[in-house]
Amino acid sequence: MALIASTRMYDVAPAARAAWHALLHAAHQRAGLQVQFVEHAWPTPIGELWDRPGLCGAFMCGWPYALAVRAGRDYTALAGVVPDWPHYQGQPRYRSEFLVRADSPWRTLADTAGSRYGWMVQDSQSGWNAPRAALAKVVSGHGAWFSDSRGPYGNPRGLLRALAGGEIDLTAVDGWYLDLLRVHDRDALAGLRTLAYTPWTPNPLLVAGPGVDAACAARLAQALLGLQDDPGGAQLLRNARVARFVRPEPGRYAQLIGMAHEAEACGYRDIR
Repeated sequence: MALIASTRMYDVAPAARAAWHALLHAAHQRAGLQVQFVEHAWPTPIGELWDRPGLCGAFMCGWPYALAVRAGRDYTALAGVVPDWPHYQGQPRYRSEFLVRADSPWRTLADTAGSRYGWMVQDSQSGWNAPRAALAKVVSGHGAWFSDSRGPYGNPRGLLRALAGGEIDLTAVDGWYLDLLRVHDRDALAGLRTLAYTPWTPNPLLVAGPGVDAACAARLAQALLGLQDDPGGAQLLRNARVARFVRPEPGRYAQLIGMAHEAEACGYRDIR
């Protein structure tokens, strides 16, 4: 089976893509694996990437991962990622940021009634499940909170353009993605500000897909975990703004399914 990898979820800019590819290429080499990178860019749905055979080193969103595992699909969690900004506190976690235009008068989510909301895709933890759970605590029992809820915009860049251009008034974007964007392309956030945050949850994993040889996956996992132990690997981690890789805890991702059930129990199946 030909092996493939992708860093699509966090290819926020060309420099970020180059850093991710260099890091994973080094890990693949240390594991003795020949792996081809596939870009798999929007508008192709990212779920199609996770379904491709031979997946061996790709980011997978935690909520789809948890649902796939519950359905009996044999994904291998290779490593968790600790981003290297202080607010991650050395943990493999992330959150979503609710964004508005900088001139918006709003100070809390409770101020946003009647606004226009934009969402990315409905199979995303950061772009749908986490903001839906946070909004459910504010808006449940109020009927339709927004005057319009539109999507899918497909990727964070599409949401940022729609917000900056006045097409929508509020959205939620993966905070780890935004932290990388603040390093590599801060101008993409010009005129925007963060209104609120969702709670922290386990962040996307690097995975191997069903059908990938278990020994290959184990070697790659070991290579990722060992990158921090030598100067060359440590520099590759710094370039990608990764503090370190850690052993994954697959069981933690079940809480993301619980978030979905809680929002639905509040009558908030859709962001509306």
